[in-house]
Amino acid sequence: MIVQGWTESAQEARSLVVEEEPDWVKELRMQILERQDPWVVLEGRLAVEAAVAGWWDLAGILAGESCDWEPPEWSGLELLRCPSEELDRLGSSESHEGVLGLTKLPEETSDVATLMKELDDDALVVVCPRLFCEEQAGAVLKNAAALGAKAVIFGREGISPFERRAVRSSAGAIFRIPVRVADGGQILRCLKTAGFTLIGGAAGDGSVPLESLAIEPGRLAIVIGAENEGLGRFWQAACDALTQVPVEADSGALDPAATSAVLMWELARRRKEQAESEG
Repeated sequence: MIVQGWTESAQEARSLVVEEEPDWVKELRMQILERQDPWVVLEGRLAVEAAVAGWWDLAGILAGESCDWEPPEWSGLELLRCPSEELDRLGSSESHEGVLGLTKLPEETSDVATLMKELDDDALVVVCPRLFCEEQAGAVLKNAAALGAKAVIFGREGISPFERRAVRSSAGAIFRIPVRVADGGQILRCLKTAGFTLIGGAAGDGSVPLESLAIEPGRLAIVIGAENEGLGRFWQAACDALTQVPVEADSGALDPAATSAVLMWELARRRKEQAESEG
């Protein structure tokens, strides 16, 4: 990557960016307007650093003239500098913090089957067939990385976890934990073939309180429903068990991210107790 030279005139610098900017900067502008696979926009230093640390393939990094951040020396990446006001035209300064990047999705992003086969015999994964809120998708990823899940799988029927607000809300977790995106039928087949027991977070008929849920050793998949819509008939029928997080009366259901956090924490606690009692 070539580091763009500076001129003394801010106006000249703006013109330089517009007239001589690399192809990846042009692509960045387009992806900010409307993201399309395989591109992912990185907003802020945390996202760029996490993508670099996760060995994602970065097309380039754009930084404002007043930004003092530099990529890690070991990464071999260089910055393309531009006037700060030019960067602000591309996005909110509160979001980009002086740094924007563009990267590509790993080729294996849609390969659910291979990943499921490779996971440990006691692996826990989170499945989100139809989330529609980008911030919720990012929060689920953040929770999963923090609470020991081995992967998060999203359905194509919902929002992509690689949208800008989802990536930002994940606080870098999207680059630390395996993420897969596929259609619902494929996800279910892969999970069943790989021997996962599916536990759905859902209230209503057939659902048991979390404290009464019986779990067996082996691979577990927590299936999280959509905001205000729940799991839907297909996934309720597909799950081996349904459970609900107890909440105070009249408080309403927890959002998907909160539900995922409670279920992951509780199942991990139960497994630890089981292992200690058997040991």
